[in-house]
Amino acid sequence: MGKKINLLLAENHDLVREALKMLIETDVDFKVVAEAEDGIVCMEQVRAKDPDVVVLSLAMPKLNGLNTISQLRRRHQDTKVFVLTAAETPSVWQEAIELGAHGIATKHIAKKDLLAGLKQVFEGERFISDEIRPHVVNLLDADSKVKKKRNMRKLSVREKQVTKLIAEGYKTKDIAEMLEISDRTVSKHRENLMTKLGATSPAEITHYATDSGLTKVKLLEIE
Repeated sequence: MGKKINLLLAENHDLVREALKMLIETDVDFKVVAEAEDGIVCMEQVRAKDPDVVVLSLAMPKLNGLNTISQLRRRHQDTKVFVLTAAETPSVWQEAIELGAHGIATKHIAKKDLLAGLKQVFEGERFISDEIRPHVVNLLDADSKVKKKRNMRKLSVREKQVTKLIAEGYKTKDIAEMLEISDRTVSKHRENLMTKLGATSPAEITHYATDSGLTKVKLLEIE
């Protein structure tokens, strides 16, 4: 990796923070550019240092971890938030995710998994540790549906029509006749749908059509 990933460590225990810094910086891809012992200092340091990722404990004084997540997501949307917590309460994990944490793990996480998770979050993906994932799967499913609907809004009217007809089981030749376009144009629309929706099969396109409600409207009502 060319560019180093700049981190801010927000942890109220000095020894834990120092140990975490030493552990993370054994990987040359990371650089700790700031540290904070409470939520107020965390916000100040984010403004001053503009880190790529904030590694955040939830047990922060002055401004607790959950409130810090909320403020970070409102004021510094480009900064990723990775929660590293001692809390073992599923409701707390769920709230952190709902507030917008990009990654979350307990402090039991193995070093290699932590480093991999930080890189994953930096690259724009969500990271949920194996210990936490079973307790928040419903939230992740809901988030997935929101993303599907958001992706569906990126489609043109014609692409939505093709999506609907694919979901209803029509073949390329049938779709071409119904829309009065060429087979080649339909095939091109199929390719674009795969890219825009991140789908890998007609079955996934069908799921998108169902989730977005396209299968419930008439072809000419699509807009």
